[in-house]
Amino acid sequence: MSDVVKIKLYVGTGFHGAEHEDYYEYPRDEWEAMSEDERGNVLNELAVEYLHERCECSAWVEDEE
Repeated sequence: MSDVVKIKLYVGTGFHGAEHEDYYEYPRDEWEAMSEDERGNVLNELAVEYLHERCECSAWVEDEE
């Protein structure tokens, strides 16, 4: 058994060819020591971090009239 848990990260926009994938290796001993809720939180944090690395989003006022 590997010393790490391999987590797949994915971002897709719905447009052909606009998909990003990567993997994150999490230490197995830490992963196995976590509850299901903690694991879910880690997955959510990794997903949001990866999304922010791959996509850009912003908003601003163009005209206040």
